[in-house]
Amino acid sequence: MRSSPRGLVRGCLNGEHNRKNGALRPVQRRILTLLIVIAGVSLVTPAPRPSVEDMFVATTEAAGDTEGAICLMMPEGDHERQIAIPKSSNEGGDIPPVRMVVDPYPSFNGVALDPTNDLVMLSDTNRKSLLVYDRTAGSPTTSSSGAAAVPRRQIMGPETGVGFIAGVAMDPGHRELFTVNNDVEDRLVVFDYDDRGNVKPKRLLYVPHQSWGIAFAPKRDVLALSVQTPNMFVVFRREAQKFDAPVRSVRGSKTQMADPHGIYFDETHNEVVVANHGNFRPRELITSYTAYDARESRQERASGDRVDENARGRFLPSSITVFDGDASGDVVPKRVIQGPLSQIDWPMGVAVDEANDEIIVANNGDHSVLVFPRTATGDGAPKRVLRGPLTGIKGPMGVAMTKDEIWVANFGDHSAVVFPRLAAGNVRPRRVLRNAPAGKETSGFGNPYAVAYDTKRQEILVPN
Repeated sequence: MRSSPRGLVRGCLNGEHNRKNGALRPVQRRILTLLIVIAGVSLVTPAPRPSVEDMFVATTEAAGDTEGAICLMMPEGDHERQIAIPKSSNEGGDIPPVRMVVDPYPSFNGVALDPTNDLVMLSDTNRKSLLVYDRTAGSPTTSSSGAAAVPRRQIMGPETGVGFIAGVAMDPGHRELFTVNNDVEDRLVVFDYDDRGNVKPKRLLYVPHQSWGIAFAPKRDVLALSVQTPNMFVVFRREAQKFDAPVRSVRGSKTQMADPHGIYFDETHNEVVVANHGNFRPRELITSYTAYDARESRQERASGDRVDENARGRFLPSSITVFDGDASGDVVPKRVIQGPLSQIDWPMGVAVDEANDEIIVANNGDHSVLVFPRTATGDGAPKRVLRGPLTGIKGPMGVAMTKDEIWVANFGDHSAVVFPRLAAGNVRPRRVLRNAPAGKETSGFGNPYAVAYDTKRQEILVPN
């Protein structure tokens, strides 16, 4: 993030000076007033009910100049958003933090398309939500509009079971929406197409720890999930729930998978395509986090395989591995794309243009999209590359393709960008779909679990 911690501290201290001079009122009174105003407007004006997301943003921004408010990180010299540091309280109980760094807007990562109903769904790991838009949503890059697009619906709230979500999938036939929680909840949740707001999922499935991507195969009526640390993918029935076991899994040293993320089930050619970061951990170093993982560990111990106590992890080049659609167990991939000429660097999402025989990769490491021939193998250059400042590609996490358009979900920017299928080079997208007003930078937070303070540089370090 560009904002410096020094700017953050100075902004908060200036707010504290204003509070000492009586410019601010207690936060409880301001928040209560805000809620009364919102309730009154909703009674007088027959306008659409504000979404949970709108309420969060409104409350965050309205609390900006109140005692005990949220403190947003800002560039030095930004005097419009300077926020107070409350006095410490020795009363205990529910007290506000001294300051808080928060991004009130969604951050896109996964993307799925429904060409039948012309819909697109994006996962939001920042505000923990799912957003559904019209497939043609977004503004042309020739437009001066910098406003956020309005989703058709948003699924968000504690009842939804949506947490640190990653992959998403849409099933037009059964009108179901799928998303998988990657690093905390360890479950896949399913919603109906018309669900919105804080609703309970119609069913949930407990999945291996660190499941990331979802590949839906409608003809087979199954879901394939990539799983990071065990270096595998598993296949479940679409209707699987609770502790149902997968119908099969692909895992082992022969597979050459290493920290897999994106996954795609190409039913036309009966292949499963997997994008790998390259971080390999042997099974001896994998801890059982969930009931699923514990069950797998018991099965492995029962097989009589010897455990190498000297096992160590290793770093491998990022890659794309392609498997037979019926593969099971520790099998060799049909093809592997890997090497410096391929330019693959921390690939996240992956998609297959089944009609035109191409593999499309969201290349997070260098903010690009790579397009390979479907049958590519070894260390070869991509057919086309989308990269450069005009593209608007920044931290791409998800990629999807339909109706001669490529969708890219940006995690490093509050946007998704849409390109014609044959776009290449440093070119502008056809459309930009924003989830925040133009110019709002992301916090860069993914899944922060720790924090450290560098006393020498006076910087706060947040690993994700």
